[in-house]
Amino acid sequence: MTDPAPRTEQVFAERNDAMAEFLRGAASAPRLLPAEDIGLPIFNALAALQWTSETGLLQGADRLHAVWFSGETAATVIERIIEGKPHFRYLGPRMETQQPTPSDGTASLDEPFVKGFDFDDRWSAIAHFLQRTQGRGALVSLFSTRGPEVDHLRRWLTELFSGPLPSGADHLQALWATALGAGFVFPPAAYADGRERGWVYLELGSSRED
Repeated sequence: MTDPAPRTEQVFAERNDAMAEFLRGAASAPRLLPAEDIGLPIFNALAALQWTSETGLLQGADRLHAVWFSGETAATVIERIIEGKPHFRYLGPRMETQQPTPSDGTASLDEPFVKGFDFDDRWSAIAHFLQRTQGRGALVSLFSTRGPEVDHLRRWLTELFSGPLPSGADHLQALWATALGAGFVFPPAAYADGRERGWVYLELGSSRED
């Protein structure tokens, strides 16, 4: 049984201070930032990563450039290296109404509950992702050309849940992840007794090297 990874937690009164510490900690590591202030519901994230990996929709070496999870469905943009070249794929829920193929994409997956489109560049894939999800509750790889790897996210989310979470934590505002470490930003939460917790930056591991 391996020892738990080092875990540090800092609390800030202001979002700007928490995000500044997040960016300092991330350095050049692949990171995901919120498309809007609501953030990503964390209790759906690990389950969705496990399910999509088990079904083969996601592979461990895939990089996530955008993620959106709800209680019953998910959407993502992945980067997969095929024959030495990066390919970008949007995966999302299949709708009851017809989904037209985006003009700059190619239909690549058509299953009972999942629809996929391939794109030549990541911004076209991310644009389609934002059009389908409206960005609400999504994290996107902004200000970086790389997204975190699926295996790294799965490992550090599992580690995150194995230790104490900040009180009232149920959404993520931002995350970064590499093979040796990860960082998470949690928005404020109110306690049942009326107390409030500020913004939290929680870091696992000890290295920012990808």
